[in-house]
Amino acid sequence: MRMTKSTDKISFSVVGAGNRADIYLSELQKVYPDKFIVNGVFDPSEQRRKYFQEKYNVADENLYSNGIDDFIKLKRISDVVIIATLDDKHFVPTIHALDNGYDVILEKPISMTIEETVAIGEHAKKYPNQLVAVCHVLRHAPFFSEIKKIIDSNILGKPVVIQHNENVGYYHFAHSYVRGSWRNTDIAAPFIVAKSCHDLDILLYLIGKSSVRLSSMGALNFFKKENKHYENLKDFPYDANKIYSGDLIKSVVFNKTTADTLKADLKNSIYGRSVFECDNNVPDHQVTIIEFEGLVHASFTLSAFTNGNYRSIKIMCELGEIRASQDINEIEIAPFGKEKTIINPKKYDSGHGGGDRGFMINFMESYLYNVPFDSNIEKSIESHVMAFAAEESRINLGKVENIKDYYQKIVNKAKEEGLIK
Repeated sequence: MRMTKSTDKISFSVVGAGNRADIYLSELQKVYPDKFIVNGVFDPSEQRRKYFQEKYNVADENLYSNGIDDFIKLKRISDVVIIATLDDKHFVPTIHALDNGYDVILEKPISMTIEETVAIGEHAKKYPNQLVAVCHVLRHAPFFSEIKKIIDSNILGKPVVIQHNENVGYYHFAHSYVRGSWRNTDIAAPFIVAKSCHDLDILLYLIGKSSVRLSSMGALNFFKKENKHYENLKDFPYDANKIYSGDLIKSVVFNKTTADTLKADLKNSIYGRSVFECDNNVPDHQVTIIEFEGLVHASFTLSAFTNGNYRSIKIMCELGEIRASQDINEIEIAPFGKEKTIINPKKYDSGHGGGDRGFMINFMESYLYNVPFDSNIEKSIESHVMAFAAEESRINLGKVENIKDYYQKIVNKAKEEGLIK
């Protein structure tokens, strides 16, 4: 990794000028406004290029209309590159960035396929002095870092069993995984990879031990054509007009001036489709059981059928338990036979419960002052391997997958395909 003096400005390029790249740069503007510049925006959308140009003061000659194709033609033009394209476009620019000396901020999932994911991890080993920061921002959220402090303090003994839930939210699932960009594994990573490599990473982070084996089950139960009769219900919750007329979904902009203008916009959008007539194939629920080193066990439940979009967790330790919910920003510590304690972690005006800002702070402190970085690619590969193994287990009716064996199988396959050289 290139160590920059604290008086220098770190130069950033962006490959994929979408919402996530904008979020990371926006956090830099808030926390390190005098420490960075943007000198490359690679995106085929003129609207996005101009937005980034105006917001981050990018010169005309540093806007590239051919996106990845332009990026891979050039040698290194900045200290850091943010790769935030869609899932299936991560592999080529990341390999190019590593070979040309960039430090990398890589949006998760690392790649859309397990073979490319493992190949990127193996390729990164060739460049130990370059930082590949995978955007597992939940590690950097006060909610989870506070739970980690409690576990590491050993006041409740060691964790034995964990129940972790990702409550996706009915409206969010319909938006992203039925109507939207992550609805089908032909165009996006599997549901548990795209949505929940975060959560498997959190389990690794909290437990502090590697996974040994897992089994996973789940299915697409509800969002299918045979359930179209549900649309006859009064106040059907998945109706597109109902979901997009309010503030439930903020990532898609429609003309909400009147009900008619919204309806007209939705008519020409993928987001206006019936949830029972889309080309979605990802499961709407999935349950995974995981064994970690030291005989620690965890269950992880991923479900579309929740009212809110938040995470909740229960950690059962030798001498007490921890219950926590992001929904109410509360952590309950319950030592056996003693009074409970309630903690309300600090909150930032930042996405993922403050994780987006915490991630960028950790990145900059690491880059500028050699502070250890907490979600580098070496740590992130395992959670992705777990997620892909869980999907393979689900497809094979809950078959138990040994993580080390599964990883080695993928390495061999990636070598055969020429992805690892």
